[in-house]
Amino acid sequence: MSKKLAVASLLCVALGTTACGGGNGSSGGDGKSPSTGGEMTVQAKKDPAELTVYFPFPADWPEEDFMATFGQPIMKKFPHVTIKYITGGKVADLIAAGQSIDILFASIGATPPHLMDNKLEYDITPQIKKYNYNLTQLEPTMVDTIRELAGGKGMYGLPVYVPPSAMYYNKDIFDKFGVPYPKAGITWDEMYELTKSLTRSDGGTKYTGFASSYGHMAFMNQLSIPIVKTDTKKAALDTDDRWKTFVDNLTRFYKLPGYSHIPNNQISEPNERNRFFKDRTVGMFLALTALHNAKEIGDMNWDLAPFPVFKDKPDLGPQAYPTYFYVTSMSKHQDQAFEVIAYLTTEEFQAPQIKDGKFLTTLNNKALRATFGQNNPMYTGKNVKAFQPDKYAPAGSVNKYNGLYNAEFNTVVRDVIYNNKDTNTALREAAERINKKIDELETASGAK
Repeated sequence: MSKKLAVASLLCVALGTTACGGGNGSSGGDGKSPSTGGEMTVQAKKDPAELTVYFPFPADWPEEDFMATFGQPIMKKFPHVTIKYITGGKVADLIAAGQSIDILFASIGATPPHLMDNKLEYDITPQIKKYNYNLTQLEPTMVDTIRELAGGKGMYGLPVYVPPSAMYYNKDIFDKFGVPYPKAGITWDEMYELTKSLTRSDGGTKYTGFASSYGHMAFMNQLSIPIVKTDTKKAALDTDDRWKTFVDNLTRFYKLPGYSHIPNNQISEPNERNRFFKDRTVGMFLALTALHNAKEIGDMNWDLAPFPVFKDKPDLGPQAYPTYFYVTSMSKHQDQAFEVIAYLTTEEFQAPQIKDGKFLTTLNNKALRATFGQNNPMYTGKNVKAFQPDKYAPAGSVNKYNGLYNAEFNTVVRDVIYNNKDTNTALREAAERINKKIDELETASGAK
């Protein structure tokens, strides 16, 4: 999740109330009506404030890129605010050294270890009410997600950008084998047939039709299956029959004979991505973590198609995997910090970034989505509408234990593909391992 989330971003959304629920979209305590378009009807005090912003992954948002995209626009909008940016290093070590952090931003998947494990979470509900912030401008499931992470009783941050849920495809490979390009509304079964047609050898080169980041696909599954149930703190892999449907749908692609040359440690996301963008031996790549930049794509003859759908859910894309900006519990400038993150969700800030193709919006604004990449030559003539589904799937589960699941799901996939393990057996064994880890963490934290 990265600037490959932006210039190029990681998952997991949750069921919850709608963005319009509760009192957050209604009048604030001062009786003023809610704002529209993200503009707050009340402003924070203009006292000078230096706000330190932290991001965990230096390679994704180097300081120069962060300041150009976020820091400078913030300081132009709020002349009384100075932005100091820190990236990398463990949060616990920074705090121990006396470093204050006012704003932390991370994907929903990276939030628990960086924000919550360091007890930096802070409920911004009072600021939402005080400054009449309009939550209904945001894509609803992204609001639901962060509410569920806060236990349904508050809200820790605001979603600012989101990675794509789309298919990149190499037109030259389709043309080479005389296979028609993928169309809007393509189902998983239709994609499987395309994959079979593209998976072959030619001139000594072995081509495959399909590549993915299957761990992220599970996190963002279109069936909204929970990974770890929030109420019971137990894995759902062996108790929800939909997981077998999901695993069988995915692993059939990798069981095709033309995939047998790929070692079992070479179907992880970085390798899958390299086969598509670098080696150019893959016809279709499902992107869930990143907007892939011009340098990575190079001179490929490429285009985009929407994410495949299940036949009985033709209008439903994957779950969203937003990056949120959080006001921390240790900040001495929480009102000013809230005003900053609120500004990052305004059309005023986002419109130029969207047109430049820097990131995908979290605003519930189809017209704004349609402007993506207008000022960026790499997107000229491309089906950029495919980057975001018309409708995100409802969230499946959001809790601090979901991170335990990703590696275990990868084991499930490899067990089924390479070890010929029965799907139900692989899921049951993975659930047992996850539950053991949860029990150990709960015991260590004194929760039991």
